[in-house]
Amino acid sequence: FMLGVFGAVPPAAYAVMCLASSRFVSRAENGLNWAVFGACAFIGFYALVPVTRIPVVCCAALTAAIASLALVWPAMHSWIGSDPRPKVRARHMGLFNIAWSTGYAISPLLAGPLCDWDYRLPYVVLCCLAFAVFLIVRSLPHERDYFGSASQELLEERADHDRASEAHLLSAWCGVMVASALNNVVRAIYPQRIADLVAANGLRWFCEAAPADILTYAPATKFSWLASALAATTALSFVVMGRTERWHHRFGYRLGLQVAAAGAMWLLVHTESLVLMMASFTVLGANLGFAFFSGLYYSISNPARKHARAAINEGAIGMGGFAGSIVLGHVAGRYGLVVAFEYAPVFVGAALVLQALLLWHSKARMPRAGSAPL
Repeated sequence: FMLGVFGAVPPAAYAVMCLASSRFVSRAENGLNWAVFGACAFIGFYALVPVTRIPVVCCAALTAAIASLALVWPAMHSWIGSDPRPKVRARHMGLFNIAWSTGYAISPLLAGPLCDWDYRLPYVVLCCLAFAVFLIVRSLPHERDYFGSASQELLEERADHDRASEAHLLSAWCGVMVASALNNVVRAIYPQRIADLVAANGLRWFCEAAPADILTYAPATKFSWLASALAATTALSFVVMGRTERWHHRFGYRLGLQVAAAGAMWLLVHTESLVLMMASFTVLGANLGFAFFSGLYYSISNPARKHARAAINEGAIGMGGFAGSIVLGHVAGRYGLVVAFEYAPVFVGAALVLQALLLWHSKARMPRAGSAPL
């Protein structure tokens, strides 16, 4: 239950901060100044997390650190989304998202062994990296100086495309919440499953009678392999989406990936095979990548509201993380981890119905001209 709380409270604060900060950061002359401030605040608060053994203080420091990132991410996405050319903008978005998801893929491979050695070491490394982020963000020029402005001809050419993006916006944000909820649950709660299996010598590669020696110790390292696979697949999905257009304004792709992700959640508590766990994390990573990229792509299609909507997309990440961790964390603490993961498909199914209704409602309100296929 405590893992669920620690996984839920920070993203909730992040979501609130994203929505609250969008009102003043979007009006700033240069939103990157707030990103610099957010990076500094993250370093200060995150450094406090490993030095206290009081759960409330630890959770408060972690929450403040994650909330500080609400000043960083929307500003960065808004800066990347300032390119007036849709195809080039999508490619740049893909590269930017590949960068951060590659970091997510690499970090567990480092943090797992470091944590098995001393739990404080990953925090030291991360604070050093955050200082490097601070220096990089400070070096970026103003978006107008770098990207320029869209011509009237270009604005007219992309009018139908932007109208279709507007229709998918609410449904896509709901999809982001679902993907974030599932992602946060497996990151916050599933390590306990790995720890239990390792302690009971129950972890297997496939279905062999006895576990391999390497699977009988260092559970944090074993989970780091799964977390890295999830992030690597997310990065790969950004590569594909940044260079293709077929997924634009098509709900079927999101539906199929979410159904597959629901099946992956069920499988994770009905297998002791590390290979099948890896496959499940891969599916969850693909779903997260598609949901996040499509939600962000639709959010920044309107230049006048791109920062506020990028903040809402980031807020959806936080709200999904909160809902998934607090609800399924409570279920796991009260009824067991297996029950929590078995109910995940019910949550996904209800969310898919809501997404379809939101899309239908938005399309019904849109002008007929230029509407995109479902």
